[in-house]
Amino acid sequence: MITPGKNGQMEEQIDFSKTTQIKCDKCENSTFKQTLLVRKMSALVSPSGQEVIIPMAVFGCEKCGHVNKEFEDVNGIK
Repeated sequence: MITPGKNGQMEEQIDFSKTTQIKCDKCENSTFKQTLLVRKMSALVSPSGQEVIIPMAVFGCEKCGHVNKEFEDVNGIK
């Protein structure tokens, strides 16, 4: 369902009963915090021709710090 939100913009209402909870693959905790993975791109494949350091926002477990594979899968990013 889409309803009017702040500033007159339309917002989609999410039915959380149709979602599944994600848990840490390592400790089963269900709370996460945003953190960064850092990737390096070789100058050989970089569009600029120079080595590039790329930060990638992911979610890490608040309890143990583990990052689930589904959060760090760079193959799904285009």
